[in-house]
Amino acid sequence: MYSIVLRHKKLAALIIAIASVSFLFWMFTVADIKQMFGKKGCVAVVNGECITLREFRYELLRYSDILGDPDVERVVKRQVVSNLVVREIIYQKALDLGLVTSDGEVAETIKRDKTFWEGDRFSLRRYREVLSRFGMTPREYEEYLKRLLTVEKLFRFLSFGVYLTEEERDIERTLKGIRFKGKAYLITEDYVKLRERPKEEELKKFYEENKERFSLPEVREFRVWATERKEEAHSLYRSLKEGRYPDGGKVYRLSGREKPDLPGEVIREMERTSREGGYSITKVGDTYYVIYLERVIPKRYRPFEEIREEIERELLKEKRFEKLREFAEKVKEDLKKGGRVKVRYLSFEDSTVEDLVKLFRVGDTEILKLTFSRERVFGPYRMSTGFAVLVLEGREVKEGGEFKEEDILAFKVRDISDLFIDKLIRDARIDINEEYLR
Repeated sequence: MYSIVLRHKKLAALIIAIASVSFLFWMFTVADIKQMFGKKGCVAVVNGECITLREFRYELLRYSDILGDPDVERVVKRQVVSNLVVREIIYQKALDLGLVTSDGEVAETIKRDKTFWEGDRFSLRRYREVLSRFGMTPREYEEYLKRLLTVEKLFRFLSFGVYLTEEERDIERTLKGIRFKGKAYLITEDYVKLRERPKEEELKKFYEENKERFSLPEVREFRVWATERKEEAHSLYRSLKEGRYPDGGKVYRLSGREKPDLPGEVIREMERTSREGGYSITKVGDTYYVIYLERVIPKRYRPFEEIREEIERELLKEKRFEKLREFAEKVKEDLKKGGRVKVRYLSFEDSTVEDLVKLFRVGDTEILKLTFSRERVFGPYRMSTGFAVLVLEGREVKEGGEFKEEDILAFKVRDISDLFIDKLIRDARIDINEEYLR
């Protein structure tokens, strides 16, 4: 049961993992790290404890590959703050329960991180050198790591009390072993006709209500110089720094829908450069890339008259979908009453839960109804070509419905963890600084 119901919970959004410093150094530049650990200020206050601006920027940079569109950025910022708040609440609760990560545990985790190895073992010299290179002190990194390990320890503690009852095992065996027989009535677009074209007022209203669908994202135009000669790369960079514009280079466009044909490291550097006239330099393999942001074309909305035909197509598609849904609901009601319907159908038998999910996009809750309820008619279920209404003529549970108990336990741990987090959030005093979310 838990494998069906508990797939998309909030804990999945809060990825609590031990962060290797190698990820940090792969993602960020020296300037990013210094900025991250050099700023102060509270993005949120949780039970009197401050979540600092540097923590917020640190987490936000993980999503730099999808930033750029202001609307997307606002959503990401809010999600990042939410994750930080939840993590802080869990950390505080772990301390209350005495689940503190020791200095020895932190040291062992660092020693296992191959970022700090020389040859086949940990090197204290390399550890200090790597952290120093990125503007971090061992104390700062170890404190950050201790918090993550403490949060992880609390969730391990919660998992110790989770077990499966025999009833839950029976439900899982049923879901794995059940086979369905019946008919799938397919309601496709040819059952619905639209007799009138949309009026001008309808088109304009649809346009105003769905402007984002017809918008063009912000576009940034970069000039990029690529060279394997270090002296040339630094000469280009100095010219930009002094306000002089070098010849050559190649123009690339970057937006939420368009990525240039460049190495990933270069694209990430471009994504960090948002101010017109901004510049940076990065190295990938043996090649240096000097990046200059020439022009920023703001996000804009395509005018109504220019895309009138496209708006009409979209509106007609929605109208057709709504009429199709209404027709599918009527088919379902007629079938429930035992009536005959003039709709094509496909017969199926010996079909598994996975078959119904794949063919008819049956959701988790509906699977439980199909399996355990006494009803015969189900749906309508959305398909790529329309809708499907299912009429079950038989259910049979075959022997040998096997499942992995450890997977079910993992889902159940998530469920209990979600309830635990909800309780902590309700009891916490949380004050979020909206200034940072704009």
